[in-house]
Amino acid sequence: MITQYIYFAIALLGIIFFLFLIKKLFKWLQSKISKLENNIFFSNTKFAQFFRFITPRRERHILSFFLRLLRITISITFLILYLPFLFSLVPQTKKYADIVIGYIKKPLLFLYEGLIGFIPNLFFIVVIFFVTKYLLKFLKYLTTELEREAVRLDGFHADWARPTFNLLRVVIIAFALIIVFPYIPGSDSPAFKGVSIFFGILFSLGSTSAISNIVAGIVITYMRPFKVGDRVKIGDTIGDITERSLLVTRVKTIKNLDITIPNSSILGNHITNFTKNAEDVGIILHTSVTIGYDVTGNDVVKALIEGAKKTDLILSDPVPFVLIKSLDDFYVNYEINVYTKNPEKSALIYSMLHENLKDELHHAGIEILSPHYQAIRDGNVLTVPPENIPQNYIKPGFKVN
Repeated sequence: MITQYIYFAIALLGIIFFLFLIKKLFKWLQSKISKLENNIFFSNTKFAQFFRFITPRRERHILSFFLRLLRITISITFLILYLPFLFSLVPQTKKYADIVIGYIKKPLLFLYEGLIGFIPNLFFIVVIFFVTKYLLKFLKYLTTELEREAVRLDGFHADWARPTFNLLRVVIIAFALIIVFPYIPGSDSPAFKGVSIFFGILFSLGSTSAISNIVAGIVITYMRPFKVGDRVKIGDTIGDITERSLLVTRVKTIKNLDITIPNSSILGNHITNFTKNAEDVGIILHTSVTIGYDVTGNDVVKALIEGAKKTDLILSDPVPFVLIKSLDDFYVNYEINVYTKNPEKSALIYSMLHENLKDELHHAGIEILSPHYQAIRDGNVLTVPPENIPQNYIKPGFKVN
């Protein structure tokens, strides 16, 4: 009996000694952490780029927190496992200690048996992981070669390579997860199934617009209506494409505004691409002027073409041309058409073109008319070019009955 109490006292001293050693050890580790001047775990790696907000000072706080958490965990675990053994040395508490030991052994045996039974499934999951990993690497290599046009496939455009890889990656990873799912421990439990159903319903209800944008983004990708850098008009927005993703497309306007447009809205609108054909023969910019009927059409056309030729960023070949759009009540509507390969500078080109057209018409003595420019004219005089007025023409007088 006395021997058992002696063993109990020695075991109790063992607890005190263990806790003392733990305290000294972690105090020493804490002193080492407080002296750190550089990041250890968050150094210059790809992992650090994600956690770039972690400074050496913050890392010391993080390490100190985990150190305290580890100390508490070790102490509690030791006491849970050691106290039943300690009280089993005393006859009065041995019965209760055996019960507590049984409670501890049951979950430990369950974990052990579960781990042993999970080993074959673990090998299956590891095989699926490596097959998926190297399949994705092969697809990335192939799509990179297609994007660089080192490898070409008939009917497959180079700008399809990256989005195609992203789509295939999602499909392959989702397929791998579906295969692996039944081999995850607890996947067949009612709780796990309930959580899966809950998140599935939550995703279905909350992602309707996101799914429509993703589908629209995929359709737009393979329609190829534009690429990054193109000058486009989408609805009422005119600007350059700066980013294109599955959910949204970003446009930088000529006023330097950044506009984010959901892909579903783009798919439901007309898309005008000013850049696509500009690389070949150029696109046509056009503007109109209104000239009175008393001016010869050839003089107007000559002045308009001369003004267009003096404008920068306008191509001399193909040459500018003029169309007569309409014969209105007060004037003739002339449309000047010019070619340019710089659609991104169309606002500047229009400004210079209008200035040059105005100057050329003024130098030629041609008046630019509009319905409200002159409201009072002698309606008895023929408003035709002077050379077309008959020699025996007599201006009629104004009669009042």
